[in-house]
Amino acid sequence: MILKPRLLDARPNSTYFLHSPCGQAWRKDFGAAERAARADAIKGDFKLVKFGYYILNTYVPELDGESPELYSHWLEQIDAAEALGFDSLWVTEHHFRHFGGMMPSPQMMLAAAAQRTKRLRLGSAVTILPMHNPLRIAEEFAIVDLLSNGRLNFGAGRGMHLLEYAVFGYDWNNAQTRLPEALDIVVRAWTGGEFEWSGKFYRFPKLNVLPKPFQKPHPPIYITANRDPESFEMIGRRGHHLMTLPWLFTNELQRTRVEQYFNALRAGGHKVADKDVFVMYPAYIGSSDAQARSDVLEHWHRWRGFALEALGLDPGKGEAYHRVVNHLDYDAMLRDSRGVFGGAETCARILKRIIETVGPTHIGLVFHFGGLSQDKVLKSMERCARQVIPALR
Repeated sequence: MILKPRLLDARPNSTYFLHSPCGQAWRKDFGAAERAARADAIKGDFKLVKFGYYILNTYVPELDGESPELYSHWLEQIDAAEALGFDSLWVTEHHFRHFGGMMPSPQMMLAAAAQRTKRLRLGSAVTILPMHNPLRIAEEFAIVDLLSNGRLNFGAGRGMHLLEYAVFGYDWNNAQTRLPEALDIVVRAWTGGEFEWSGKFYRFPKLNVLPKPFQKPHPPIYITANRDPESFEMIGRRGHHLMTLPWLFTNELQRTRVEQYFNALRAGGHKVADKDVFVMYPAYIGSSDAQARSDVLEHWHRWRGFALEALGLDPGKGEAYHRVVNHLDYDAMLRDSRGVFGGAETCARILKRIIETVGPTHIGLVFHFGGLSQDKVLKSMERCARQVIPALR
């Protein structure tokens, strides 16, 4: 049996959208002229949406191999992303776990990628800025920008694991509060000469941070937000690009949060049209819907297991555990257009629905997860580039 996702009609003129919580908020917040402008944005300009290859590994040693084999596979995937015409590479920072922990330093992988590629934008998604000295982060990412001749997209955020903060000697409890000041320091280090700093959380004597990045005044800055309204508002008010993960919630719910970001951009005097909304989704493009399910079901549910572990959920947690298990079930992900799983035609429809509903300008796709074989990863990437993305153009 070939499974096809149930695609909700979330266009602004659809019955579903107008009567949904998202639609009600949308009607309430905007006047007639503004609604007309936003309607065009919600439909999405498919030709302008960029697609990235995103590394968030859920490491399965018996399937992914030892460290040299895994890194060899990643480098081969980066080469494939460049050759296949993907727009960007994104690498995320994690530590001490099989959930992402094989990639503890995005800047080192991006520096390697800078020497292997000529076209891909190189993004951190994210570097855990409040867990590091912001001056060191400014130095290291300036090097990436120089080595890539100005292709860095600098992504920063708080991260998600308290253990990492404890090990590195930083306070998780004020991490989100420290983030804006740390960002200010990075920007100042990139854009001027000597300076000293005396802020609420950081103090530095007069110094000059070297080297300076290739891009002027500085590389584009992307900040992550997923749930907290304050985070969406902070990012928009400061005029940064947004990174968010709709697949953790629903596309419809995350659209309302994107609107919070848009409102904050306007309040801060920034233009919505000038900013990126970057989203990430898991993806597997098979030769058919049925083959995709057969190929990747077990691997996706391994990813779900890593997510449950990261959240501290086990069967003993009762309803909370089962709620997440059901939400991240393969069929639920497919039904709600939160997993880009299936044959090429189905995946194109899912991505079209994501663009119409969430309104992203840039979509990162995770192809390698749960111990999926390198052969299947590369074939999935190729089908995406040759069959799925062209169908959206």
